[in-house]
Amino acid sequence: MDTELYSSACEAYIYDEDVLDFLVKYDNNLAGELQILQPDCVTVINSQFLVAYRRAYDAYGMPVSTQELFRLGYDRIPKCYGLTDTSALQGIGVGAIQNVPGLSLFGKDVLIGFVDTGIDFANPLFRRPDGTCRVRAIWDQTQELPVNPIFGYGREYTQEELNLAAQSEQPYILVSSRDTDGHGTFLASVAAGNMYTEGGDIFSGVAPETEILMVKLKPAKRRLREFFLIPADVPCYSEADIILGVKYLINKAMELGKPLVICLGLGTNQGDHNGNLNLELYLDTIVTLPGVCVVGSAGNELGAGGHFASLSTIHPGNQNGMVRPQTRTVRNEMEIYVEDVNPGFCLEIWGRAPSLYQIAVYSPTGQKFDQLLPNRDTSGMITYLYEGTVLYAESIVVENNSGDPFILLRFERPAPGIWRIEVTENYSGFPAGYDAWLPIRQFLEGNTRFSRPDPEVILCAPANARGTITVAGYNHLDNSLYVESSRGYTRKGRIQPDFAAPAVRVSGLLAGGSGTRPLFVRRSGTSVAAALTAGAAALLLEWGIVQGNNFSMNTEVIRQILIRGARNVVDIGYPNSAWGWGALDVAHAFEILRG
Repeated sequence: MDTELYSSACEAYIYDEDVLDFLVKYDNNLAGELQILQPDCVTVINSQFLVAYRRAYDAYGMPVSTQELFRLGYDRIPKCYGLTDTSALQGIGVGAIQNVPGLSLFGKDVLIGFVDTGIDFANPLFRRPDGTCRVRAIWDQTQELPVNPIFGYGREYTQEELNLAAQSEQPYILVSSRDTDGHGTFLASVAAGNMYTEGGDIFSGVAPETEILMVKLKPAKRRLREFFLIPADVPCYSEADIILGVKYLINKAMELGKPLVICLGLGTNQGDHNGNLNLELYLDTIVTLPGVCVVGSAGNELGAGGHFASLSTIHPGNQNGMVRPQTRTVRNEMEIYVEDVNPGFCLEIWGRAPSLYQIAVYSPTGQKFDQLLPNRDTSGMITYLYEGTVLYAESIVVENNSGDPFILLRFERPAPGIWRIEVTENYSGFPAGYDAWLPIRQFLEGNTRFSRPDPEVILCAPANARGTITVAGYNHLDNSLYVESSRGYTRKGRIQPDFAAPAVRVSGLLAGGSGTRPLFVRRSGTSVAAALTAGAAALLLEWGIVQGNNFSMNTEVIRQILIRGARNVVDIGYPNSAWGWGALDVAHAFEILRG
């Protein structure tokens, strides 16, 4: 099959709410995936990943059920991501290296790319002194106009179009892409906004001479939201659109011949929390690309009560090497507290191979569901008589990407009260335990949480990826940890976050202003910490690649340089699950490089 010809037919399916999207790790086996999914069209990303589109109705015009959708493969269903929300510059040591004559780093000839909510490109913070625009290109996925489409959809605005618009009296008439949420504009200003000292305001982004690339994400489709029971009024984005956005940024950087930092201020609680979602696996493939650095936020899940662990977060395993072949059984239970009636939520339970797991779900009035078998893939459904709650459950003995056992519980209209879930583990040698996660806090309604939550292992994907520099958040004004900053490590004990950066009441640009004078606001969240770190990474790329000091500089090199420069803020052992290796300090990192 001619994949290029096949991809070009997707435009009619991308915005259709009655079309299902699948994000597939196909590993050069295109024919096999086409046989399984039978899609109407595909968009090939590279030799490992593709996006497939298929109508959500069968041959008889009946909608595809939740069970049928899940049986096509959990790993193929795109996950849903939400947003993770200049003393800060001094806090990370930027002023020191910008004032050193031998460095004077401001991000010149470096690109910073965002996959986010868009950007107010015409704002003075994103213009050069001659009035031209520092935003080099925008791919607006939300626009269905058949002009300059990328991967078959959206519209690309080139620098020529942006310059023409920025210097006109009505820039958003010529270029209609705007940031109606404000998240993308704020992050771009923090990472790359101009120095501004007028009207009593004093502001600068970390790397004010960089050029900016922006991917404005289109919202996730109604069908995907309904499958994961995500409220309709909450910003939510499909993993498929995000991964295509990252691919666009890399392609654009290669076209322009400039180094690139990618800033990802989005996150999800879905997946195994060990770096095996498709987006995370894709980011792993670019971690060694020279001139490319990926930065992501840890998430804002501390205090949300969204994680349960049956055993110690990092299970020590068999320390003395003795083999215990006997099969044993251990039973554990968790409780989910639902305060108010809400549309529903999905709960994910992840075990560890080779153990097998069986569950029983008890409603607040005691009705029991236990239809899943521990030793083969099974599914089941129940409507609890007194509660009126519909539970759909699916058990996978070997999940494709991670190799671990996985159980999905989908609660429709969960009644208020305590829902008790009993988990029985069959193991050989030592019990492996299991972890469970509720959706990120903005995807939940009705104060739903675990009765006995575990505060560790709550990094939001893609922060668990090996190919991402993961940034936690702290308050640079008093050196305290940001109260909602997610903690590591990954589920199987890999050290992340890498370090922390300022994330509390950081100043940035308010989107939607008149465009003649910037308006500033303060926001908190680990996505802000990621934006500051993205700016710092741009300074390193300028020093390493643009100035010729290290032509092989990539994500991993920058990670290690910044880790070596991290400061110990509080008197605790490092690394740790809250701070990683310490607080970001770019000046100290250069001191270490100097020797």
